[in-house]
Amino acid sequence: MLLPLLGAVLATLPTGLPEDLSRLVRALEGHGFEVRFAPPPRRGVYGLYESGSRRLWVAPVTIPLGIARQTLIHEATHAVQSCPSGRLSPIGVTVSLNPVVEREISAILLKSYRHSGNRAVEREAFHLQGQPDAVPILLRAMEQRCR
Repeated sequence: MLLPLLGAVLATLPTGLPEDLSRLVRALEGHGFEVRFAPPPRRGVYGLYESGSRRLWVAPVTIPLGIARQTLIHEATHAVQSCPSGRLSPIGVTVSLNPVVEREISAILLKSYRHSGNRAVEREAFHLQGQPDAVPILLRAMEQRCR
C-alpha cells in the first residue's frame, strides 16, 4: 500500500534536482512530510505548505521561472516551523537583511499577511529562501525540532 504512494510522490520530483535540495526533500519525507512538485491547491501561488496534512507543494512552473530553489526552501521552512506542534513558529534564525530587501519583504508581508504571527514566520521563510546556506540550516533545525 505504501509503495505505490511513495512511487507516485517520487514521480512528481523533477529530474536533475541539485544534491542539496534532494537531501532536503529526503529529510522532509523522512520526518513525515510529503513534498509534491505539482500545482498547489490554491490558485495564484508558486508554493504552499499545509500544516494539517504535512504536505508542501512546489509548482512545476517555478522550474522554468528559475525560482524552484527559493520556493522549495520557503515552503520547507514552513514545514520545519510547524514542528513539533503543528503550529508555525519561528525557527530562530537571525535575520539581518539589506534595508532595500527588508522594505520589499515588508511590503509583501503587509499586503498578504495580516496576522503578526504569520509575519514572523513569513519573514523568516523569505529570509532563508535567499541564503546560500539555507539547506544546512533547515536540516539542523529539522533534527532539533521535528522528532
